Amino acid sequence: MSSTVQVFLPDGSSRSLSTPATILDLAASIGSGLAKSAIAGKINGQSVDLDTPLTNGVKVEIITDRTKEGVEIIRHSTAHIMAMAIQELFPGTQITIGPVVENQFYYDVYPKEGTKIGTNDFPLIEKKMQEIVAKNIPVKRRVVSKDEAVAHFSKLGEKFKVEIVEALPEEGEIKIYGIGEWDDLCRGPHVPATGKLGAFKLMSVAGAYWRANKDNEQLVRIYGTAWANKKDLDAYLNMLEEAKKRDHILLGRQLNLFTLMSDIAPGAAFFFPNGAKLFTLLQNYIRVKWAKFGFQEIQSPQVMNVNLWKVSGHYENYREDMYVFKDDHDDEFGIKPMSCPGHVRMFMVGQKSYRDLPLRYGEFGIVHRNELSGTLHGLTRVRRITQDDGHIFCMLGQVQTEIVSALQFVKEAYSELGFNEVTYMLSTRPDNRMGAEEVWDIAEKALEDSLKEAQVQYSINPGDGAFYGPKIDFKVKDAIGRMHQCATIQLDFLMPMRFGATYQAANNTQEIPVMIHRAVLGSIERFMGVFIEHCAGHFPLGFAPIQCRVVTVTEAQEDYARKVSQYLKENGVRVETDFSNDKLGAKIRDAQLLKIPYMLVIGDKEAQTNTLTARYRDGKNLAPMSPEDFLTHVKSECGSFWGIDTNQK
Repeated sequence: MSSTVQVFLPDGSSRSLSTPATILDLAASIGSGLAKSAIAGKINGQSVDLDTPLTNGVKVEIITDRTKEGVEIIRHSTAHIMAMAIQELFPGTQITIGPVVENQFYYDVYPKEGTKIGTNDFPLIEKKMQEIVAKNIPVKRRVVSKDEAVAHFSKLGEKFKVEIVEALPEEGEIKIYGIGEWDDLCRGPHVPATGKLGAFKLMSVAGAYWRANKDNEQLVRIYGTAWANKKDLDAYLNMLEEAKKRDHILLGRQLNLFTLMSDIAPGAAFFFPNGAKLFTLLQNYIRVKWAKFGFQEIQSPQVMNVNLWKVSGHYENYREDMYVFKDDHDDEFGIKPMSCPGHVRMFMVGQKSYRDLPLRYGEFGIVHRNELSGTLHGLTRVRRITQDDGHIFCMLGQVQTEIVSALQFVKEAYSELGFNEVTYMLSTRPDNRMGAEEVWDIAEKALEDSLKEAQVQYSINPGDGAFYGPKIDFKVKDAIGRMHQCATIQLDFLMPMRFGATYQAANNTQEIPVMIHRAVLGSIERFMGVFIEHCAGHFPLGFAPIQCRVVTVTEAQEDYARKVSQYLKENGVRVETDFSNDKLGAKIRDAQLLKIPYMLVIGDKEAQTNTLTARYRDGKNLAPMSPEDFLTHVKSECGSFWGIDTNQK
């Protein structure tokens, strides 16, 4: 009589199978379609291969190629067959690591001396990879000891793998995954056979140093992407083509918004008038929201004594990312990497009462962070950052109300700015953290309760909180489906305690306030880059640096056109003029290239009737109207954004 094993599924139901049974057997017992799409599985939350045996009472989840985890496994397995193909085509090449990154994967390889691998080799490598896929070679896992792994990779001449293995603890299993005669060190899991792969494309080549140390060997990093099917791959590649057209660096140059000068200021942007106007409009929009949600704008210094960050804990945890120097008295100062410690000290000036709480500070804090030069990119990864930094000091009983209000702030702002899909992630305590576990318990529960009260769906991001407290991170989806992390809300019981900040409670005792860190746009530079690409430079009228350009048909209309321009300027419309001798078509094309929302055409008819013809940037004409009616039209189209320009009444 054969024995059975009972396992439990995610919906709480159970299923019994004859032993021996694997995750693939479980999938087949549920349905052939599920078995076909199965990639791997989870046993009691641990990701494992499909051929992993099942034991009685375990909780099992089947990972398919339709899930995010399944696609990531597909990418990781594709990285392995890419490395295999490279070693077959370029003998003597050593392999290092090959992780999955967002929507892609890469593998760092070390070609033998005299061998070069570049994008010209991609067709050859992809052809070899497709041959490996077509053979549907089983992917086999074996577990070895540390000594066995060292001996194995030493024999193969894989010095980087040997170094990785030697750094592993003596105890614990070491997995090696084989595809035919080829194998690689890996934690797994992987697809059961190479035939599960095939929808992939190699993307680019970059340089890298072993262990990210410039004193080590220089490697070749080969990027690729892989998907569950060709349809998804094509959609991704089409998105990348669209992204190139929307690239904020190219549009920044085309629209005269900003420039980058890495030779004198790496990681910092130089904003031209149009860019500075957009930057200011975003700031003013946040100022309007601050007023609505009860924030008071403050300013704090950029350079402060490092003792401030030693008290806050940032010096210990963040020193490598700070710019630090000594003055002529040998005192150590830092250019602030964040504003929060200074805000705590400002809170501590003067005795605060429970009647003063919640106290909400907002600052456009200019901070500097020593990001690695290789990570810098346009406006989205910079060293000089302007944050719409907000800090709330409140009593414990006010936390949930304040968090719910902050959630509403974020939701409202992103909706108004044209981002209609926002995801919420609760990031919990990291391994490197400060404070007692019971304080973390309270903080995490407060955030989770607030998310539930706000009735938003959220996911848990384990271990990704700040060192001083858990946080809620937000991602927004742009017009072409990419996700961007911008806003954050962080709960902090520790920093006020470390500084000794207190308020007088109703019973006359001194209590420590709770601190809530929140940013809506986050880095204004980063958000501006995201916003440029989301809009493809076609900014909503309220945020367009130039809202209209008055153009004449001939010089005969110039006097009237100047009056129209002056009237609109005096009433807050951002206007440019083009009274050049160019033909009208050329003037319109020039304005369209700059993506100016409206071209106001003034010909003889308009000059004689005191009207104008408004032509939208997409080519549509509005009916002729008076300048007064056009002003009304602009105000209506701007809606709540009318007035964020301080020239607008």
